[in-house]
Parts: sequence; structure tokens; C-alpha cells
Amino acid sequence: MALLEKKEILYSVRGNRAEWKKLKKALKDARIRGVSSDVWQDEAPACGCGAHLDIRDFGPNGKIDRNIYTLRVPVSEMEDALPILHALCPDYTPYRRDPNRKSLY
Repeated sequence: MALLEKKEILYSVRGNRAEWKKLKKALKDARIRGVSSDVWQDEAPACGCGAHLDIRDFGPNGKIDRNIYTLRVPVSEMEDALPILHALCPDYTPYRRDPNRKSLY
């Protein structure tokens, strides 16, 4: 594996931390090298006061998971990582941001 090898997105999902952690551990156990994982929020909080509070988090079901969980693997490791992904997540559909939604940024 080269030091600066290009990586491709293997897994990207919104709000499913348990599956993301399970897949990340399975890739590590299978000795897939160079796996990168990221977590970020796709939408900004509705509060404009700088407190980053969102009124939707205070409902009866608690905080909403808006995080986007992503795993990237090197191109050379992709063919080894795909069977692991399909075995653990057979009904996986990649997350795509709605192009019609306006950004708050």
C-alpha cells in the first residue's frame, strides 16, 4: 500500500452508529489496511445564538442522531472490503444528500 494511495468511500450512512462500529471492527479483524473513518453532522443546528442547541433534540424520544458515518478504504483494498460490507449489511444503501435542500451554512 502506497503512502498517499487514493481512498474511496466504502460505507456512508446517516444515524446508524452501531452498524458503522460493527463494520469498522470487522474490517480491522480482516486486516484491511488504511481504513479511515469520519463522523460529521450534515445539517447545522436551527439555533442562531451560537449555543448549537436544536429544539428538535428536546422531544420525548431524546436527541436525534443526525451524524453521517463514513468509512473509506484504499482502492487496492476495495475488492477485499466489499464482501465484508455485503455480509454485514446486505440491505445497505449509501447516504446521498438531497440536492434540493437548502444549506444553512
